[in-house]
Amino acid sequence: MDKNSKFLHRDLSWLHFNERVLHEAMDDSNPLLERLKFLGIVSSNLDEFFMVRAASTLSSDPHYSEIYARAFDQMKKQSHYFTQTLLPALEQKGIQYMPPQALNPLQLEYVRNLFFRELLPLLTPIALHESHPTDTEPQALTEPQALTEPQALTEPQALTLLHLSLFCLVELSSSILVKPQALHPTQHAVIEMPKNFPRVITLPTDKGYPFILIEDVVALFAFELFRGYTIQSVGFFRLTRAAEMTLDEEKDEDFAKVMQEALQSRRSGEVLRLELIGKKELSDFLTETLNISKHKIFKTDGILDFKSFSQIAFQPLFPELKNKPWIPIPVYDFEQSASVWELLKKKDVLTHSPFESFDVFLRYLSEAANDPDVLAIKQTLYRTYQNSQVVRFLETAAQKGKQVTVLVELKARFDEERNIEWAKRLENAGATVLYGIAQFKTHSKVCLVIRREAEGIKRYVHLSTGNYNERTAHSYCDLSLFSSQEALTADISAFFNVITGVSQPIGFSKIEMAPYGLRRKLIRLIQREILKHSDEKQGQIIAKMNSLVDVEIIEELYKASQKGVKIKLNVRGICCLQPGVKGLSENIEVLSLVDMFLEHSRIFYFQNGGSEEIYLSSADWMPRNLDRRIEILFPVQDEKHKKELIELLKLYFKDNQKSWMLLPDGHYQKREPGSEKKIRAQEILCQKALDREKTLKQSAALIELKPQKPSHSLIEPKFSS
Repeated sequence: MDKNSKFLHRDLSWLHFNERVLHEAMDDSNPLLERLKFLGIVSSNLDEFFMVRAASTLSSDPHYSEIYARAFDQMKKQSHYFTQTLLPALEQKGIQYMPPQALNPLQLEYVRNLFFRELLPLLTPIALHESHPTDTEPQALTEPQALTEPQALTEPQALTLLHLSLFCLVELSSSILVKPQALHPTQHAVIEMPKNFPRVITLPTDKGYPFILIEDVVALFAFELFRGYTIQSVGFFRLTRAAEMTLDEEKDEDFAKVMQEALQSRRSGEVLRLELIGKKELSDFLTETLNISKHKIFKTDGILDFKSFSQIAFQPLFPELKNKPWIPIPVYDFEQSASVWELLKKKDVLTHSPFESFDVFLRYLSEAANDPDVLAIKQTLYRTYQNSQVVRFLETAAQKGKQVTVLVELKARFDEERNIEWAKRLENAGATVLYGIAQFKTHSKVCLVIRREAEGIKRYVHLSTGNYNERTAHSYCDLSLFSSQEALTADISAFFNVITGVSQPIGFSKIEMAPYGLRRKLIRLIQREILKHSDEKQGQIIAKMNSLVDVEIIEELYKASQKGVKIKLNVRGICCLQPGVKGLSENIEVLSLVDMFLEHSRIFYFQNGGSEEIYLSSADWMPRNLDRRIEILFPVQDEKHKKELIELLKLYFKDNQKSWMLLPDGHYQKREPGSEKKIRAQEILCQKALDREKTLKQSAALIELKPQKPSHSLIEPKFSS
C-alpha cells in the first residue's frame, strides 16, 4: 500500500486472498484430500490472475516486480508444502506417487504396454531452434530414414506453444557419426502432453493407490520418438499467455463468428509466465527461444499444474481423507406444494445454495417448459454446466412452441466456446437467442415465466446472485428469490425489453440495473444512512460481496464512517478499502471468509432509521460491474426473509474458525476463538439445513390411526354334541 493512499492496491489485495486459500491447503485441520483440492484452487486462481491481470495492467504498474515476486512466492510455498508435507502424508495413507525409478517389474511392464498401445499414437515431437521465433503453427519432426544414418532434424517454421498445455522439453544430440553440417551441435524438441489422456495413471497393485504421471511415462520412453539421437536431458514446462481479447462488437456480422475468431488469437497471446522443471541449459534455451523476461520464469523441482494433479482428490476412493459429502436438502415450501405456480401466488420463496438444493430452480424451469399454459420464458445465461439441464429444459420449451428468449453471454471469460455451442443448440430448437450486448457483459441472473391463467396473464420470476450452473450450485454459496409480485415481475419484463434493445431503462419501481441506475442507487442508500444516523439511532450498513474496488463507493463509505455510521463488510476477495484508520474509516470493519464452499452471494443491508432494507444482487462493488456489465439489484421484502438474511450476515461476523480480519496496512489476520466458543459459519448453516430437513420429514410422516381388528370372534362358538 502507498503511504499516502486511502486505497489498498487491487492486485496485492487479490494475492492476499489467494494466500488465504493457500492457508486452507496447508491447514492440517482439513482432511488430506481437501487440502489437495485447495492446492488445485490456488493454481487455478493464479492461472487466471496471470492471464487477465498481468495481461491488462501489470506492465505499467509500479508494483509490477513485487506482484510477480509475491505470486511466485505463493507457488514456492505451494510446491514446498506439497513435496515436504502433503505427499509424505498421502503416501502413509496408501496414495503413493511412483517416479519411474520406483516402479516394480510388473508396474514397469504395465507402463510400457500403456505407452506403446495408447500414448505413442497421440504424441508428436516438434523441433525447436533458437533462430526460429515461436509464434505460428508447429511443424512435426521428420522421421529418420534409417537408424544407421539419421537425417538432421528439420528446420521448423515459427512455432506456437499452446497456452496452459504441459510440454516435455528434450535436449538431443546425434548418437551416430554423420556429416557435421547435417546436424546442429545440439537440438531441442518438445512433446505436448495429450489433453484427452488422464494425467494421473493408476498402477497395478494389491493394495493402496500407487500412481504415475503422464509426463513421467513420456520422459521414460521418449527415446522411442527420437531414433538416431541421444537424449541429453529432459525437462517440463508450461506457458501462461494473455487471455484478454480485442473485439469489434459493432461489426455488422455474426457475433458468434467474431468471437470464434477472437478466441483463436488467444492461442498466440503474450507469454506472461513460464513454469519450468529442468536444468539451467534448458531454462536458458527457452528464455532465448521464447524471448521471455527472466522475471517471468518460475523454476521448481516439484510438479507443474496442481489444478489437473488435484483430480486425485475427486476419485471416489479414500472417503476418510475427505470431508463428508454434503447433499443439499430439499426446499420445504417446494416439497409441500404440488404446483410451483400455486406456491408462488401465495408467497415469495428464498433459497440458499448449496445448503438447499438447486433442484428447485430445475423444477421451476421444467414445469414452465412442460406446462401448456406457459406462453413464454425469458432468461439470461452467463455460465452453465457442461451437461446443462437448464439448456435442455429451454430447448424443450422452444420445441413445444413456447416463446423462448435467451440472452447467452458469449463474452463470459473462459466459457466463450461452451456458450457459443449452447447458443447454437437453442437456436436450432427454435429459441430466440441474443449473443449479449455490444460493449457490455450481461452478468445478471434472471428467469421470467409468463403464464395464461383464469384471471389473465400472470408472471413469475427467479432472481439469483449466482449462475445457472448445476455443478457450481453444489459448492458456491448463493441466494435465490422466487416471486410472482406484480411490481417486481413488471420490472423484470421491462428489464428484458431494455436488453433486447426496444426500451429505455426508466420507471423501475423495485429493481435497479447497471450500467444505468445501480451506482446511483447504492450511493443514495449510503447517503441516506448518513442522514438518518443520530446519537439515539446509530446508522448501520452491512454488506457481503466478492470484491470491493470502486473508488466512488469506497469514498462514500469513508464519509459514512466519519459521520459515525457503523459499517461491517464481508468481502471474500479483493478489498481496496482501508479499514480502521482514525479519522477516515475507524467505524469500518472488514472480514473475509474462506471455507469449504465458495462465498459468492451479494447481500446489502441498510438500517434506514429502523425501517430496515435489504437487497440481493448479481453485482460486486467494482467499476466493471457498475459501469461495464448488465447487472440487477433487487429488494427482499418479506419480513421473514429479511430477518433470515440479517441473521445470516451477523453469523459471518461471529465466525472465528475460517474468517480473516483486514488490517489497515492491507494484511489479513486470522480470527481465533481464544476463550470464546468456536463458531464456523458454514458448519452452522449445514446443521440448520439438516434440522430443516428433519422437520420436513416429520411433517411429511402423517400419523395414520389404524384400529386393531380381531382376526376371529372373541366369543367362542358352541358346538352341538
